[in-house]
Amino acid sequence: MKKESELRYDLLTDDWVIVAPQRRNKFKAEKTCPFCNIKAQRKPVLIFNKGQKVHNLKEWTTVVFPNKYPVFYPETKPKEEKENKFHLKIKSGGFHEVVVTREHNKPLAHLSLERIKEVINCYQERYLELKKHDFVKYILIFKNHGKEAGASQEHPHSQILTSPLIDKEFKTILLKSQEYFKKNKQCLQCEINKMEKKNKKRIVFENDDFIAFCPFAPKFLFQVIVSPKKHSACFEIISEKERTNLAEMFKEILLRYERVISKPAYNFYLHTAPCNESDCFSYFHWYWNFFPRLSKMAGFEMGANMEILTMSPEEQAMLLRKKKHV
Repeated sequence: MKKESELRYDLLTDDWVIVAPQRRNKFKAEKTCPFCNIKAQRKPVLIFNKGQKVHNLKEWTTVVFPNKYPVFYPETKPKEEKENKFHLKIKSGGFHEVVVTREHNKPLAHLSLERIKEVINCYQERYLELKKHDFVKYILIFKNHGKEAGASQEHPHSQILTSPLIDKEFKTILLKSQEYFKKNKQCLQCEINKMEKKNKKRIVFENDDFIAFCPFAPKFLFQVIVSPKKHSACFEIISEKERTNLAEMFKEILLRYERVISKPAYNFYLHTAPCNESDCFSYFHWYWNFFPRLSKMAGFEMGANMEILTMSPEEQAMLLRKKKHV
């Protein structure tokens, strides 16, 4: 019998957690790399070969397929259950997909710009397809690189995971963006981008379409925000030119991490407007969040929900600006 996930709500903290017993099997040791043996995976939903969409795995360079051990299953019927007046749990359908590049020993940073753009093409195309489903309220695209960042496989890959709800932290980001827009008739992220561009001390890199900077109050050392210069709430509507320039941003940030930090483990994820909502979220401004994993959260950080940084973001940005790849 297939075990299905459930979301459980904490009334005290206003947080949700996911209980996904089917994910236990992902930690079983495999004798060979499962992503090198791509035919052993579930049926692909998208295949690229050197920038062109194809329909077989003969010459694939990037492929997207459903996760063998998904957090959610699309066929799960929505169900809400109250155990008592304090405890609420929800079952819901969802998608969990893996985006894999072919080369086992070639991380994303060392792929060509064309190949990185191919990965971004996969993100966009799958996003546009998955958002059509009514039970998909939010789509998170993310990458874990290295054990310290939570990667269970060495082979380079990223993931696309849909959710039936919006988490508390992102709700706060949306609310703050909305409040600022109502008060000032301006997008908050657009204003931050202008300010960072003007003072330059936290800028890491920029091109025609994007700006990358260390935030004023980062959560992690060498955290970098990659934000479009043009206002937009939705990542999925980016143009081909923007995808090319976004690929350049990905490569620049990840290579600069390598120059500053030896073999960095890192995460990145996308924040974009939620799906299938009556609110068009025109006040929100999508962005990517990059951060290496240099330290573990200790008691103070977890208890106070406040990070202690050993270097100012201005120093971090200066180091990343200086460390250019050859």
